[in-house]
Amino acid sequence: MTFTTGIVALIFLASSLASDSTIKVGSMDLKVVAHKIKDARSVGDGERGPALAVLSDNTVLLGGGSRGGSVYSWRESDKKLKLLGNLMSVQERKRDARFAITDIAVLSQNATTAELLVSYPRLVNNNCVEVVVHRATFNRKANTVKKQERWFRSTPCVPVSAVHHAAGRMEVIDSASAYLTVGDLGYSAIDNKSKRGDLGSIFKITRSKVTKISSGHRNPQGIVLFDRKTLLASEHGPRGGDEINIIRAGNDYGWPFVTYGQPYSSGDYVKPKRTGVHDGYPKPITTWTPSIAPTELVQLPAKGYDRFNKGLVMGSLRQEALIFMRYSNQKISERVEVPIGARIRDLDLLRDGRLIATTDDGRLLIIR
Repeated sequence: MTFTTGIVALIFLASSLASDSTIKVGSMDLKVVAHKIKDARSVGDGERGPALAVLSDNTVLLGGGSRGGSVYSWRESDKKLKLLGNLMSVQERKRDARFAITDIAVLSQNATTAELLVSYPRLVNNNCVEVVVHRATFNRKANTVKKQERWFRSTPCVPVSAVHHAAGRMEVIDSASAYLTVGDLGYSAIDNKSKRGDLGSIFKITRSKVTKISSGHRNPQGIVLFDRKTLLASEHGPRGGDEINIIRAGNDYGWPFVTYGQPYSSGDYVKPKRTGVHDGYPKPITTWTPSIAPTELVQLPAKGYDRFNKGLVMGSLRQEALIFMRYSNQKISERVEVPIGARIRDLDLLRDGRLIATTDDGRLLIIR
């Protein structure tokens, strides 16, 4: 495999929130327009870009805000945030940017309503954390969003100090089901299979049924059903060892027993049993050492992205970049890192094929 890291010239000033920038990637010019959406960030002990979903008319839904559970709409035509409602109670969170909506998925939509799934880490009795998913209804006429029945609740409920690695990314299968990623929540007993329960797993969820698909994941922050056939997930390793896996039912992907990465320190919440290897477990199709902190995975359209057409693009927190990848026959043959100048929190496609991304510093990027 040939992997190429794109060291691409880019002038993109953080203060230029509505200006154009152009990034050259081989024969492809990426044009980036940034819009200010700081009110949609989750803040408190840090800042976190909002979750993102796109409706068929290019209405953008954003989840986060100062209360963590606020849902906003945004349209390119007027570039204004509209508050639709709040889905998290005061008792469900601490003032911590990580206690916020982690993903929004669109189950179905028409001219008057959109049925959504919303995931977030939930504080319980002020002393432990679990991952939950609720259905929510967006009334497009009244511009309101209302939380409905719960579809998922993770066990065990783990100490608040372990709120990181919640994951909570979703990929819709059809109007009645979706895939869901659940991270290890930084749980110190994650290496005990009898205690870790739902943590570090990927599920298929419906209104009435939860089915575990795979286990052994650390923090799967991206998921995509490629060509509506092959399930792929991007995952944070420890110090190094970020990876993309093909997800197959029944597989254990090895965390925390094997990793291509290394422990952070002797005080880390869990020490990998074997490092620098993946023996005995399914091997990822690509890895990053050192880490890049991958986020959402998106399949690119069939045109408009040069040699990456029908390939993959992924966000990165640590590298503040987009990673474009050529993918076919369940292999990644090329990847190019394109610096964007901001931590990419979430990523999606507008209906005309343009990329749209949220950043931790409060920008909404539209990339064509």
